[in-house]
Amino acid sequence: MGHLLISKDGGNGMKGIKHTYIASTMVLTATLCTSCVKDDLYGTPHPDCGAVVVTADWSGRSSEASIPQQHILRIGGLEQEVSGEANVFGQLLPPGQYTLAVYNRPERITVTDNTAMVNSTSATHISPTPGYLFAAVQDISVPADDTLRVTAQMRQMVRRLDLELTATEGDHSRVQSASATLSGVASAADMATGERSAAAQVTSAFGQDGNKFTALFRLLGIVPAEAQTLTVDITFSNGDTQRIAS
Repeated sequence: MGHLLISKDGGNGMKGIKHTYIASTMVLTATLCTSCVKDDLYGTPHPDCGAVVVTADWSGRSSEASIPQQHILRIGGLEQEVSGEANVFGQLLPPGQYTLAVYNRPERITVTDNTAMVNSTSATHISPTPGYLFAAVQDISVPADDTLRVTAQMRQMVRRLDLELTATEGDHSRVQSASATLSGVASAADMATGERSAAAQVTSAFGQDGNKFTALFRLLGIVPAEAQTLTVDITFSNGDTQRIAS
């Protein structure tokens, strides 16, 4: 049986809506808000309602994460897909308190209400490389007869982890394949609070360059209450296998 002695060196960067607006007169209210006519006594054509303009600030993203082409604005249960930095919310709103959610819908992540979930690949595993999720959640106060301008500071909720292993002993040319499995990673996140939950495992295949082996993960984070472990499985050209856990 072949054996390799492995040393590891990795880096990571593990670095906010559930709001339901209930109005029995929703349709009537929307009609009233959109049918107002500007009067000299008022400052806008919608004296009984307020408009909202949202600017997404992406300056906190990491260098490898691109700004999404589209993202979602959600206020009072109403959703609107937009692009670019500054966008007018498509519905005038009665004055009052609301929760604004701004987020994108990356590949291999499902967003329901205020919870983001990484798609599963098995009963215990989730996708090791979901797209980059950004989110901002904040309370807003919409005034009547005015426009509220809001800046949403987009929080990057998925971070990249590069793992590199070096074979220091043995014949690394005999390695046919190798994979890394991380446990204790988060499969769910609350976009408002940032809390990570639902521990799962992720597995990624190594690429080999001489005696160095590299693997890439994109993670929603870790579950602090769970232990994080790394397991490396190696298959040699003669069929022998080796498992290294830490």
